[in-house]
Amino acid sequence: MVTFSHAMQHVYVAGLAVAYPFVVTSLHVSYGILGLVLGIEGVAGGLLQGLAGFTSRFSARLLLSLQNFGMALASLLGGLAPGFPLFGAARFIGSVVSWPQHPVGSAVLSRRFPTRRAYALSWHVAGGSIGTAVVPLVVSALIATGGWRLGVTFLAVPIALGGVLLAWRLKDEGEPRRPGPGRDASLSADGADRPAPAGPGGHRAVLRGIVGSREALGAMIAGTIAAGGRGLGTLAVFVPAYLKSGLHFRALTVGGLFTALVVGSIAGPVLAGHLADRLGRRRVLLVVYVVGAASIAAFVLVGRDLLALVAVGVVVGVFAYSESPLLQAVFADGLHDAQHQGAFGYYFAVSYGIGSLWTIALGVIVDTAGFHWAFFVMAMSFVAAAAVVWWARPSRTGGTGTPASSAAAAAHRRPAAGSATT
Repeated sequence: MVTFSHAMQHVYVAGLAVAYPFVVTSLHVSYGILGLVLGIEGVAGGLLQGLAGFTSRFSARLLLSLQNFGMALASLLGGLAPGFPLFGAARFIGSVVSWPQHPVGSAVLSRRFPTRRAYALSWHVAGGSIGTAVVPLVVSALIATGGWRLGVTFLAVPIALGGVLLAWRLKDEGEPRRPGPGRDASLSADGADRPAPAGPGGHRAVLRGIVGSREALGAMIAGTIAAGGRGLGTLAVFVPAYLKSGLHFRALTVGGLFTALVVGSIAGPVLAGHLADRLGRRRVLLVVYVVGAASIAAFVLVGRDLLALVAVGVVVGVFAYSESPLLQAVFADGLHDAQHQGAFGYYFAVSYGIGSLWTIALGVIVDTAGFHWAFFVMAMSFVAAAAVVWWARPSRTGGTGTPASSAAAAAHRRPAAGSATT
């Protein structure tokens, strides 16, 4: 259900991404202005994710249900907006209300599956990408027949229904659950998945734990840099924009090509997470950064060749969307005893909040130098992030880059006293 909520968030973001090029044309604004608005709302929404550590008393059911109802309202307001200022205000509301998804969802999954952390987080991202995959063609068809307002307004319906389903089916974190493979040993005796307490010093202790961990701090810095080419972020905004305004494809073609990219974003994270838990999370992440950078640059080098765009788009989806869950797993590995929900709140506030400034910069680059240079800058952000991850490699003693070296994984492999072994 947490991953389903992530899918609803992607429905909202991806549906708007398909509509942006038509909004720019219809409301007579530039990509620089669009980038400025999206950057400001991204910073605001990202920084609000730092609240995650202060909302542990509230259930995931309440936070994620309200998030979906808020995004549905923002979609409705955006579709009815008579001008760009009100459209931008609606988009700001959507960003503000959607802050719980990443820190709350990632903390729950990271805490519950420590031995398969990269795999669980990758499925979380892949589930979100499924939400992205079902939207572009539908919204493109609606835009082609009734205009962008119909496409944006339509998004409110599935997102609101998703909020109802979450309120009905998502268990509170204090409710008992059956034990599962990879479940965190810190679960209480009744099987409930309750957030660990922040410990002495509260949130200041959590922040000191992040800053004092080279791996966690490096992951946070790398995430801020890599936001320049992140899938659910700059790529979701500028890929449809490039296809419509740069290559002048029709709405259905834009939707089809964007869907091809999203198909890669479903399979890629799952495979990458599976390999990362076995071969080493940092090692696989570095490969993802390098190949992802090359594919992002190639996307604007193949021209209008539809087959080449589909092929390269799939590769971009596989690698650009695999970056986020792997980096979150590396960050969680470096937390040691820190409280995960509070730590992930800081992580997303910095890497996604400050990282949203990339949208402003890239919008200006598109207006002044063109789409090609914007995509080259996206590619270089991945290269720079890879350098930071390499620098932040864990020490040989007490490193946490692989599951075999984590204390939680070791605790899971040791049988409890008096238990039978097979």
